[in-house]
Amino acid sequence: MNILITGGAGYIGSVTVNKLIQNKHNVIIYDDLSCGHKQLIHPHAKFIKGDILDVDKLDDIFKNNPIDIVFHFAAKIVVSESVKLPKLYRDVNTIGTQNILDVMTKYHCNKLIFTSTAAVYGNPKNIPIDENDNKEPINPYGQSKLDAEDLIIKRRNMKYVIFRFFNVAGADNEFGEMNKHPTHLIPCISKLLIENKTPIIYGNQYKTRDGTCLRDYIHVIDIASACIDGVEYLKNNKVGIFNLGSNSGNTVLEVVREACKVNNISFKYQVEKPRSGDPDELIASNQFVKQELGWSPQYSLKDMIKSDYDFRILMKLN
Repeated sequence: MNILITGGAGYIGSVTVNKLIQNKHNVIIYDDLSCGHKQLIHPHAKFIKGDILDVDKLDDIFKNNPIDIVFHFAAKIVVSESVKLPKLYRDVNTIGTQNILDVMTKYHCNKLIFTSTAAVYGNPKNIPIDENDNKEPINPYGQSKLDAEDLIIKRRNMKYVIFRFFNVAGADNEFGEMNKHPTHLIPCISKLLIENKTPIIYGNQYKTRDGTCLRDYIHVIDIASACIDGVEYLKNNKVGIFNLGSNSGNTVLEVVREACKVNNISFKYQVEKPRSGDPDELIASNQFVKQELGWSPQYSLKDMIKSDYDFRILMKLN
């Protein structure tokens, strides 16, 4: 198939592009490189530099290239930044999605895989979180993604698969998270291990098995595999919204200890006051995606930690 992937030079996008090319698809990457990286552009993909807010450029792509399906991954994703710059997040994440939908409709392309986020749920009342639970975002990032979902769902004749990610981690050899100043737990720990610095755990009095926050971690290769499964789902003219998670999860302390064990490094950690707004647990139910797509995570926490650490060493990110 001929696939356009926005954000294909980013973290999840680059791993997915690699998986698509392994599966013999023809891939066009569309990325403005504001968050993506030249090093992550797959050598066997066609690359076009551009912004999803540039309607004319989007039109040119569809005019000059046969496209069977769109993977829309391009987005702004930093929660703290969204609080400071809510208009930017609405413009890129919501209006950008509308632009994609408009050009798809114009050129009669009606198959879309969209990456959303668990942030659409806000502070969930039920654990594990089900796809039908209330969507009450507590930040502009989550709201911008939920608004984008609504645009997709309401678009007439659009066949879509929407994936809500939880905590994505790990790497696929030379494709991974290039951020030199990571904000997510596993790459943060890898960075600290490499630099021989002390990790900080924010709070140890949560209502979990060891007092630290419990979160759902999923390997980026498992995410890419779900997207491949999504292509087959769309071929059957189905639509669906799916959580991608482990249905179980690990605490912050468990992740720190596993990172030390996997990389054979020992260090002490420091406990600080909890951050405001951090729920005790965030776990995704993955029963629906198992039922509909036959997907389940194949990679362990150990795999995530080891591949992320090795990727940071390989790319000299510290």
